[in-house]
Amino acid sequence: MSDIKDALDRIHYWFKKNHPAKIVSLASGLSPLEIDNLFSGLSFQVSEEVREIYQWSNGYPIEKCADDWIFDYMFLLSLESGVKEAQTWVEEHEEIALMYKYAGKPVLPICMSDIEFLAVVATDEEQTTSAVIHISEIVEISLRYTNLTAMMLTMAESYETGGLFISPKGYIEKDEKKYAAAYRKYNSGIINLALERFLKIFPEDSSWQTVELLHNDLYMSNSYGIEIPLSSLKIKVVNTLLNLLQDEKYDSGFSVVLVLEELRAVDALIQGLQHPSKWVRSRAAFALGKIKAFEAVEFVSQLLEDPDPMVQEAVKEALEMFRNQR
Repeated sequence: MSDIKDALDRIHYWFKKNHPAKIVSLASGLSPLEIDNLFSGLSFQVSEEVREIYQWSNGYPIEKCADDWIFDYMFLLSLESGVKEAQTWVEEHEEIALMYKYAGKPVLPICMSDIEFLAVVATDEEQTTSAVIHISEIVEISLRYTNLTAMMLTMAESYETGGLFISPKGYIEKDEKKYAAAYRKYNSGIINLALERFLKIFPEDSSWQTVELLHNDLYMSNSYGIEIPLSSLKIKVVNTLLNLLQDEKYDSGFSVVLVLEELRAVDALIQGLQHPSKWVRSRAAFALGKIKAFEAVEFVSQLLEDPDPMVQEAVKEALEMFRNQR
């Protein structure tokens, strides 16, 4: 039995034992032939994981918007509805269609709640898994899980340990600490996915939105306590961001500093202390205090006499954080 099939069965067993009404209307699975026929309507390939989930259950049609959520706060979208939605996204006006892509690749929605989706990214032939992304109601795309298997394993363990539970009102809620433990266990590779996406799309789009996408992904990962080890990917991203910070034509240095903070890029943040922009200098100082970069105390202290009062105030806050963290 595959890991994803095992995780799905564990989720089903938990609901059958604790909240059977939530799964009573869950559709039966599709046959491999039925899945192949529906996939023929896609202009791209998806991972084997998608086949496995739809052999387990075909979820609900999009128009019913079922309240029987079992995948966090979303319900499983029927494959018919998912394919139809994906076709709509691909066929939309070019600017809209680009919003429904991940690093240039189209996506297939798997789960839905109102007008939010969890979707899988199209795969190349050699890929067996692909990232799960979240698409918000304002069409912002961010990483959510390393792949579908990681998503289901995270949820299965969370239900079993109390990281996810059903409230008295019937809603799925989280114990953040327990959920984070399960998330870290199965999604440790999500940082590299975020860094790879940035390096792939940055040469074509060096706007602040691209930097903001990376910040959002890293912020989520850090919120779950996933460490960012030193790697060639991290070094490449930090060097790219440092070049941006030193580019006088680039006017979103503040966004760059936020990403450097999430990356714990101490040397780059120290360089940010000398930036012409008061916004960059103040945030760099604050970031160094926040991430406990004690080796930077001397450099931060030098800005106590910065000509801008806002920078001086940020430096005082940073030094206070250093004192409280010792």
